Amino acid sequence: MIGSRWSLAVAMGIPALAILVGVPLVSNSPHSVFGIPVVFAWLFAWLPLTTLCFWISWRYFESAEYNRLEGEKE
Repeated sequence: MIGSRWSLAVAMGIPALAILVGVPLVSNSPHSVFGIPVVFAWLFAWLPLTTLCFWISWRYFESAEYNRLEGEKE
């Protein structure tokens, strides 16, 4: 079965926790990053980081199983 628990934890759990826990923690910060409030910088930073989490999940947890099911060599 594709979709191991570790794969889901990395691909969806880490970004979800970062948004759900991180936003309330940085939302009242008076600081800014390059003129952008920290909460928006946090959200913008997690756009590519979420893609990175999906890639890590695919590369290290799912690709071998997918290739095995499809009959391809690694």
